[in-house]
Amino acid sequence: MAMNPMQRKANNSFLLGIVITLLITGTIIGFLIYQVSNLNNQIQEEQSHRVYGYVVTAEIASGTEITSDKIRGIELNIETDSSTIYSSRTVDSNGDTIADPTGSLFPVGLKAKVNLNPGTVLTTDLTYEEEALTADVRNQEYNVIQITSQLQTGDYIDVRLRTPEGRDLIVVSHKEVTIPQIAGVDSTNCIWLQLSEEETLMMSSAIVEAYRMNGARLYTTTYVEPGLQEAATTTYVPSAEVEALIRTDPNIVQEAKNALISLFDTNRDLVRQGINSAVNNEDAEDNVVQKTEEEITSLQEERELYIESLGG
Repeated sequence: MAMNPMQRKANNSFLLGIVITLLITGTIIGFLIYQVSNLNNQIQEEQSHRVYGYVVTAEIASGTEITSDKIRGIELNIETDSSTIYSSRTVDSNGDTIADPTGSLFPVGLKAKVNLNPGTVLTTDLTYEEEALTADVRNQEYNVIQITSQLQTGDYIDVRLRTPEGRDLIVVSHKEVTIPQIAGVDSTNCIWLQLSEEETLMMSSAIVEAYRMNGARLYTTTYVEPGLQEAATTTYVPSAEVEALIRTDPNIVQEAKNALISLFDTNRDLVRQGINSAVNNEDAEDNVVQKTEEEITSLQEERELYIESLGG
C-alpha cells in the first residue's frame, strides 16, 4: 500500500534521527577511545622516564667513601639518558617497586670524585673505586715530615723532598692521611700513611737523605680534588743501596718493581747528581744521628701521652 506524503516524511525523519544519533554516538565513542589511548600513552611515557636512583643527604667530601647514612633512594622522572644513575630499585612487602629507603643497596667502597652536596643524584661519573690493597701494604707512622698547617684526617697528600740546590722531588703520591688522636686531640706532628713495601723503602731513603743534606725539606702538599686528580708520578730516585734493595726485595710486587726500575733508569743521573753532592757534606753523619735521636724521642713522648690518656 502506498504511503501518503506525511507518513513518508515521518519515516524519513525517523531514519535521519537514527543516523544522526549513530554518528554522534560513534563520534563520542571514538573521542573516548582516543582519550583513553592518549592517557595510556602518557602513562607509559611517564613510566619510561621513571628512574629509581640515590640522592645525597649530607655533604660528602671529595675522595671520601660514600656511606649509606649519607644517601637515600628516591624516585626520579628523567627524560634524558639515565644509564649512569645508580639504581635504588627494590620491592616492598606488598610486591610494589620502590626506591631503597636506607641506601643499603648502594655499592660498598665507592668514593666521591668531587665534593657532593645534599640533593645531588649519584651517577657513575661522580664516583670511583680505589684499587684493592695488596698484601704488602702497612700503616706507617711518621713524625719527621713537615705537614701543612690545616692538614686533616681524610686529606690526600704527596710527600715531597726539596733539596738544597732547589730540586723538588715527589717521594710518594696521592696518599690518604690519618692523624692519630690522644685524648681526642689531634697529634701536632704525627701522621699515618698506608704504604706498600716499595713506598716504605722510598720514604726511608728520603728521610735519611733529608737528614744528611743541610737545608733539605721533607714536606706534604694536599690535593684540591683528590677524587678527580690522579696520583702524581714519583720523581725521587733513592740511593744506590736502596735501589739495589728494591730490585731484589721479594716483598715488592713485580709490576711495581718494573715501574720503579724504569723510573730509576730514566731519572737516576739527573736526580742523583745533586743529591749525592749534597749528602756528602762534612756534617751529614752527625745530622743523621741527631735527627734520628730526635725522631725516637718524639715518638716516645707521643707514646707516653697516649698511654696516659688511656689511664685517664
